[in-house]
Amino acid sequence: MKSPILYALSLIILFYSCKPDNEELPKTKNEVLVDFSLVKKISSTELSDLYTTLVSGLPSGLVLPLTFSGVTIYKLTYKTNYPGEASKVLASGALVVPDQIKSNPILSLQHWTLTNSNEIPSLFAGTFQNNFAALLGGLGFYVSSPDYLGYGDNKAFHHLYEHGASLASASYDMLLASREFLLSNDHQVNDKLFLAGYSEGGYATMVLHQHIEKEGKLTVTASSAGAGAYNKSGFVLAVLALDVESPFMRTYLWVLDTYNRVYNINKPWSYYINEPYASNIDQNDPSSILTADISMNPSKLFTQSFKSEVLEEQDSPFKDALKDNDRFDWKPNAPVRLTYGTKDNYVFPLNSITAYEAMKEKGASVNLIPLENKNHSTAITDFTINTLVWFLSLK
Repeated sequence: MKSPILYALSLIILFYSCKPDNEELPKTKNEVLVDFSLVKKISSTELSDLYTTLVSGLPSGLVLPLTFSGVTIYKLTYKTNYPGEASKVLASGALVVPDQIKSNPILSLQHWTLTNSNEIPSLFAGTFQNNFAALLGGLGFYVSSPDYLGYGDNKAFHHLYEHGASLASASYDMLLASREFLLSNDHQVNDKLFLAGYSEGGYATMVLHQHIEKEGKLTVTASSAGAGAYNKSGFVLAVLALDVESPFMRTYLWVLDTYNRVYNINKPWSYYINEPYASNIDQNDPSSILTADISMNPSKLFTQSFKSEVLEEQDSPFKDALKDNDRFDWKPNAPVRLTYGTKDNYVFPLNSITAYEAMKEKGASVNLIPLENKNHSTAITDFTINTLVWFLSLK
């Protein structure tokens, strides 16, 4: 038991350590949050059942005995930026709030690639990712989960797939909107902040972490990024070296289309990919990439002119776009965990490995967690459990 003097001293330290953050982000004035609505409630019993299902395949010695609070999920609508738009646009996301109100940290959870708009966080269907958000909420985290641009209240716009700057700003503004909602509704928010995400969410977590440390008013406690494409410049070289059917070709063309638009490169599909595949994609509809008849073999799909640009030219508009979206060679101030499956043939391990090496060389606190014999899909559960356990140890 603490002595009265030590207890009083700890309260003074806590007060002054939190004060600057609260001064920068007022408790009552909503500058980012526009609206909110109740989505659903999930009971503690339901969360316990979800957790039991999640860990059912793990050895009993690795399963933590956890107790869950019930949670309430809100949809938040907030203001953010969209590249090329002169004024702010509306976007949306989900906020998970533990029912047992106390001083909780915020955790920003970035979702992986979504091709089904019914799975976005703000609708909070019973998907794996939304269930993970609910479990984290039941363990005492306020979970801020952005839909991203192009989904939910921003569905009139294109989703800018794997575009670092807009993923960062949409996630960061959702985080600010979540703080505004919580503080203006008398929820206590402590000074810890956690970031997590897998696949596109892993990349979004990395860009958000860097954005906060470069420009934000908050301090990251720790971030857990799984199987993200952090090294865009290195990844493209590995892709173009392939001469096999590759499962990620549609989403890779989605990345290419995003950069072609955002950076005003504006080349037709016939520049990037061979016929008859180029004519099978609607130039004005990125979603057509996901269903178009294309070759899944990079050696057959991409034109020689595009390969020459990437492999032979020193600089080019597309290579500059890749460099602008690289997020592997920097030094985060907060600890980072990079998780990947060693058999991942969707987002290659080189992304996590080169990020680890570059960050380590710069003196960052970074751990690399290879999941042996796991691929992009089978590594998800391990990543989820590891993240949950790590964050609980820091909470």
